[in-house]
Amino acid sequence: MNITFSPTFTLLQHEADLMEGCLSIGLTAFRNATVSDKRKFYSGFFNTSIAFERLMKLIVVVDYMLNNNFNPPTKNQLKAYGHDLVSLYQSSVNAANRAGITNVAMPLENSIEEKILNLLSEFAKFSRYYNLDSLNSKSAKDVDPLAEWEGIINRVIEEDVPEKKLKKITESAENIHNDIKDITFTIQQGMSGESLTLLQALGLPEKQLLAAPYIMVRLFNILSPLIRIASELGHKGFYTRAPDGTGPHIPSFNETLVYFIADNTQIKKKKQWP
Repeated sequence: MNITFSPTFTLLQHEADLMEGCLSIGLTAFRNATVSDKRKFYSGFFNTSIAFERLMKLIVVVDYMLNNNFNPPTKNQLKAYGHDLVSLYQSSVNAANRAGITNVAMPLENSIEEKILNLLSEFAKFSRYYNLDSLNSKSAKDVDPLAEWEGIINRVIEEDVPEKKLKKITESAENIHNDIKDITFTIQQGMSGESLTLLQALGLPEKQLLAAPYIMVRLFNILSPLIRIASELGHKGFYTRAPDGTGPHIPSFNETLVYFIADNTQIKKKKQWP
């Protein structure tokens, strides 16, 4: 027996697959990035911002279809959302409210979660071009994503990382520094392009790795509500038929999203997605 799926079903499933691939790469990059390998930070910014945008546009599309007899929005309607992840997050919250999905809200003002969402949104809109745009001149609008992310890391270290763990790696870096400082020099730049001392070059990567599991928890505080919204809307769309009796026109996204459902303990332990 062959099951025939509508074109919208297939396209939305393909979009979910694209989103999953980007999200896996982005989360894995963020989890393992340090100042010693800035490529992973950029991969994190690029792939995670794309994944968030794709996931939220899936939510917007499915919400629209459920409220418009399974007709998808037009290209111009989707294009109007642009790359503004903050606005898309609000649209996703609104979709959740319409569907009766509870305990979903925008990140709290001045929270680490809000800072992360704003950074990813700025990267999606503008700052992915920061390096090229800044070659000749900088404006007040030009924000270095690496420097901004370092601010988030430092705040996570201050608010989330146990002081005992931080003290241990700090002392370890100092001991190594004292042993090799007379025979070693370093040529390395920090997150803002500043030259690092030997002690900073030894300690900063370890501090960033220490903070990484806690940063992932903060990231998932933004991501998990979106996963829940997409899952519940997809479930409803999959099991609801169009007025003409055809369907399903919307896939159930549970199989795609299951890899990103975890509690804080699991999130801290995980170093690679899926």
